Amino acid sequence: MCTFKKDYLLSVIIPTHNRGEKLKIAADSVVNQSIGFENVELIIVDDASTDKITKEVMLEYQSKYDNVKCVFMDENSKSCSKPRNIGMNHVTSDYIIFLDDDDTYVENAFEIMYNSIQKYDSDLISFSHYTNINGDLIETIQLNENIINMDPLANQKNFDILTSNTGGSCWSKIFKTKFLLDNNIKFIENIKYEDIPFYLKTLRYSHKVTILSEYFVYIYNVRPNTLVSTHDIKAFNDIIESTLAISKYYENIDNINTNIILTLMVSQTLLVFSNLDKNKKENAILRVYELEKKLKQQSQFQMYNERKEVSILNNALMQKKFKKAILLSNIYKKLYNNNFIRSIYKKYRSN
Repeated sequence: MCTFKKDYLLSVIIPTHNRGEKLKIAADSVVNQSIGFENVELIIVDDASTDKITKEVMLEYQSKYDNVKCVFMDENSKSCSKPRNIGMNHVTSDYIIFLDDDDTYVENAFEIMYNSIQKYDSDLISFSHYTNINGDLIETIQLNENIINMDPLANQKNFDILTSNTGGSCWSKIFKTKFLLDNNIKFIENIKYEDIPFYLKTLRYSHKVTILSEYFVYIYNVRPNTLVSTHDIKAFNDIIESTLAISKYYENIDNINTNIILTLMVSQTLLVFSNLDKNKKENAILRVYELEKKLKQQSQFQMYNERKEVSILNNALMQKKFKKAILLSNIYKKLYNNNFIRSIYKKYRSN
């Protein structure tokens, strides 16, 4: 870790891989911030790109600006985790912000985020964001009201609010650098679904979390490869690892029940399982069964019946009716991937 300096108000970390010229869009959203780019430390970490253009873009920004640091990894890690961890090792300011290389921050985002963390002195502050779907910006609100300096582990209500109603992503948040370092909070490397255990670990060690839902600071661009097409065996194994890590973080916290967040994670595991190829499911279903058994041992986990179809599938699985569970999952896969049925289901769920 570099020695802390007062040259910059905050540091921004962008992990990138084969983004090419499109990286400029994300980087320019940092350069053009109303807080003044001279107050920002921009760290871009390349995850062993093979397109050459990405490296050229990075070196262009580094040669143009003194406050841009470029780090080049020798081997691709296949996730954002390791590049983000490396980026944190180069931070020299008091605050850290994360940005994905195909998203952007709104022009006054850093001014809002910096002024807010200065005002409330929180370990981290989360803001609302826009979801960009084919050019349509949809407001994605964290909570219906602001929360100022809540202690996540003070009581069950606090924990449930911060885990069931807020986004687990690391972007659209600002973190105290010292808080992350002192508690050794890093991303689990080489897996997808890395944001959620990172966020849950911040809640585990934080005493001050603030949610400012009134401010929309980030534009998240929905991409085709974030949909069910990425529900492969690696995604399945990764989400199981993330779920076990979350359970482990809270293993010795007696006053907090983690059933809500673990139910969400197991439900997501079952969704990914349903979208696996048929030849992968016989082994995968045993992993889900063993996952729930382990969760019960670690945290006395009991799954909530939050979604009827998930409940039916999970009950069959836990009763060791594996053939029935696989059959149900195959039916669900067809339904999940039918646009008409999915749109009707979303309307039903929202009512």
